[in-house]
Amino acid sequence: MRVLFVCMPHPTHWFPLVPLAWALRSAGHEVRVAGQPDLTDAVTGSGLTAVPVGDAEWYATDPWAPELLGELLAAGGSEHVQHFDFARADPAGWDWAGLLGLEKVMIGALFASFNTDPMIDDLVAFARSWGPDLVIWEPFTLAGAVVATVLGVPHARLVYGPDITLRARQEFLRLAARRDPADREDPTAEWLSAVLARHGARYDETVRTGHFTIDTTPPGTRLPLDRTTVGMRHVPYNGPAVVPDWLRVPPSRPRVCLTLGVSGEMDRSAASVGELLAGMADLDVEIVATLGAAHREQVGRLPANTRVVDFVPLHDLLPTCAAIVHHGGVGTRAAAETHGVPQLMIAYGWDTLVKARGTEELGAGLCLPAAEATVDAVRAAVLRLLTDPALRAGARALRDEATAQPTPADVVPVLEKMVLEHRVTAGGERR
Repeated sequence: MRVLFVCMPHPTHWFPLVPLAWALRSAGHEVRVAGQPDLTDAVTGSGLTAVPVGDAEWYATDPWAPELLGELLAAGGSEHVQHFDFARADPAGWDWAGLLGLEKVMIGALFASFNTDPMIDDLVAFARSWGPDLVIWEPFTLAGAVVATVLGVPHARLVYGPDITLRARQEFLRLAARRDPADREDPTAEWLSAVLARHGARYDETVRTGHFTIDTTPPGTRLPLDRTTVGMRHVPYNGPAVVPDWLRVPPSRPRVCLTLGVSGEMDRSAASVGELLAGMADLDVEIVATLGAAHREQVGRLPANTRVVDFVPLHDLLPTCAAIVHHGGVGTRAAAETHGVPQLMIAYGWDTLVKARGTEELGAGLCLPAAEATVDAVRAAVLRLLTDPALRAGARALRDEATAQPTPADVVPVLEKMVLEHRVTAGGERR
């Protein structure tokens, strides 16, 4: 069969899809990867075939963004989404007004900006000529669902973290069903209906959810959403990488990884990276900190127990580590789970608090909101990760759950079966 992957133009969103794309190709299926031109190098660098669609300068070019956001976008729509209470710490924010506001902002600040009209039009044109049998899209790239609906082929979301936006969507729809039909505003359905109408198709809720979900997270960390889900083991992929000489020698003392990922979100912490490193300077550990040039300049003089590197593949580093301190990024968290390393997540916005609290509840790590990440708090948390046998046991249990999931190769025949079960026409009838 022919499988079309669709991804937003950021490598870290593409990396979780690579192992499944290669598993499908290795099984003899044809694979293409569509995304804005900014994604092309990441796709071709992974050895797969890219299909550039849309404009290179893609962000916020969709006419729906200003229409849906208005004053909210001007006041910081992206920040509104970043700081929304996805962890449901305060139920008051999950009323009709709060969730309607979230829907409006997410369409303009995220979905319509990542899935522009030029990108969708190019994608539909390519898909009509190539004829995919299955479309797999990552959660931000609803263009994949649009093109699958236009062509009448099965499609699936591939998720790699807690499905926070779908949980919010489900609660929004539950509350909407209790309102007067004349007062059931639905920004998502309105936007996607207009997009689909341009291509002769109609909206239904599978455009937002997919016909099924492929989930690379351990089952115990997933949100209860009652969706048809195909579980798949996370296989680490970070692009081209080289194992450095120093990593080929076992550490002489406990090794702690501190990483910012590519987002630099630890900049939001109560203490700077330099202060955190200085606060652990007297510990009998080796700290490996992955820092870009800008963060290196901020650190100043390095403690004697700290090694700073620009990049090191986590799937090679973490098997040598006793603990990891990180920002809650998708790949970092998954790599720590895969290798059974106790984690300290410094959580700031989006889904990081959901991840961190979930990991703490499972006994596999600790959660520290960024505003509370002082030097003393981080130091104490690291010491606990290194000395608490219950946390080590919890991390190993989470590792066993993660690695018990089917491999991408195991998932391929499941997808072949799902395509047969969900194959539909553009009108929604089985064929």
